[in-house]
Amino acid sequence: MSKQKRKLFWVGLAAIALGALVLGACKTSVGLKFSHRFHIMEQEATCDQCHQKDAEGNFAAATMADCQECHEINLDEPSDECLLCHSPESADKDYEIEKSVKPKSFADLIFNHEVHSDITCYSCHQSLNKERGLENGPKMGLCLKCHKKQEGPTDCEACHSEIRAEQAPESHNQDWETKHGFASRLSTSCGYCHPNRQAFCEKCHETEKPRDHNFGWKTTGHGVEATHDRRTCATCHSAGYCVDCHKHQKPVSHFRGDWISYQRDNGHGEAARRNFRSCNVCHETGECMQCHKGIILRK
Repeated sequence: MSKQKRKLFWVGLAAIALGALVLGACKTSVGLKFSHRFHIMEQEATCDQCHQKDAEGNFAAATMADCQECHEINLDEPSDECLLCHSPESADKDYEIEKSVKPKSFADLIFNHEVHSDITCYSCHQSLNKERGLENGPKMGLCLKCHKKQEGPTDCEACHSEIRAEQAPESHNQDWETKHGFASRLSTSCGYCHPNRQAFCEKCHETEKPRDHNFGWKTTGHGVEATHDRRTCATCHSAGYCVDCHKHQKPVSHFRGDWISYQRDNGHGEAARRNFRSCNVCHETGECMQCHKGIILRK
């Protein structure tokens, strides 16, 4: 490589490294600044050019010898050019590289890159299409979608060393029945083991009430909860369920001595100001004027 070309190479590589750092494509947590996007999508490098395969067909971490196949690196005389790929923290430690730790969510995973060699990297690592690096591996939903389409295995044993359909996850501990409702709203992972999620939930809750439906639920609890999130109620109850009950029974608040008070800071007026929509469940807006037409509210 001529001196002029070498200079252009390092200038170009420096620009790529800086751009990758800004775009979050760099991997600095292990002492390296490396853009998978640049090498895979722009230089059209293949994974096995940098990563040697082990006996099981998985890729091992790249070594300096692998990098030297394409880059001129003087191991005896490190220079500032080394910082194009190494972080300053790595340079301070004689360019030591910390071993990357597999995320806990992937610790159980069985995966063979060689079996998937006919699939492009960005089919699974879709962050490459968004100006970022490989980041973590694909979500399980993406794997299942592809496996079902390609008629690949979908049983737990094919991809996991410990997870099994008949074995409850660690989260399903003693108080899981109490907290599973809230957890199910935050995650879509329930569907991995309970494919027909809605039917699974209904089968249980049709015969067993939620834990919060206790002795005081009817008198004090359900109205407030329904006001906050009526969609949760709709999981088991139709809108007509509320109407059928309240048609013959007033809410507990309506029996308070100050409910018909003319004061602004208590009674039905304050309740209407806080949530007039709840009044409309039983009352039309015009009903207010039938009573308030000749009344001056006290301040």
